[in-house]
Amino acid sequence: MSKSLFIIGAGPGIGQATAERFGREGWTIVMASRNPRNLDPLVAELVGKGITAHGIVLDATDAQAMRSAVRNADRITGGLTGVFYNAAFVRKQDLFTMTDADVLNDLAVNVAGGLHAIRAGTELFDKRGGTILITGGGFALAPHHSYASLGMGKAALRNVVQAIAPQLAERNVRIAMMTVATLITPHSAEADGVADGFWSLAHGAADVWEAVYPAALAE
Repeated sequence: MSKSLFIIGAGPGIGQATAERFGREGWTIVMASRNPRNLDPLVAELVGKGITAHGIVLDATDAQAMRSAVRNADRITGGLTGVFYNAAFVRKQDLFTMTDADVLNDLAVNVAGGLHAIRAGTELFDKRGGTILITGGGFALAPHHSYASLGMGKAALRNVVQAIAPQLAERNVRIAMMTVATLITPHSAEADGVADGFWSLAHGAADVWEAVYPAALAE
């Protein structure tokens, strides 16, 4: 049976590098983004490299849309192997200069969207098995006031992943997070390094729920 990965939060950095890393190994890739103008070129780039890839337009903050998209990706691929939540709203702003709407918008993407993906992935993989991957961030470990909403989001998701990993393991569902503690730019060695980390998490020891990039920061 062929393997496949659904990437929520398609982008030219970590998302695309991870799509290429798994795609090179023969995995079918389904990518999701809110904006089709951003999504279509990324899918075309993968296809141009010989990777089987598809695109789905998705608002990750909509729980029902998330469930539908996961089911759709499962149908497209003939059976998903993994769900990868990579969406984030990156705002360089402190808590006290953000508007009320800013706070709600950012946490909808950075926290609620991740929870929707975890719930939908678990619902799909329950009993049959599967893997859920999450992009974490260094601000969860070393907060900075100027990235208030991003740090809160990454810390919240890290808390959830650590808490539920043993619970999901009992249901044959693996969940793991790559905590990225450096700036990632498109088509960079760093992006490739994170992608390699996600590949290792998906295929490594089942009891490992987190890896850190760069690895030296985990020591």
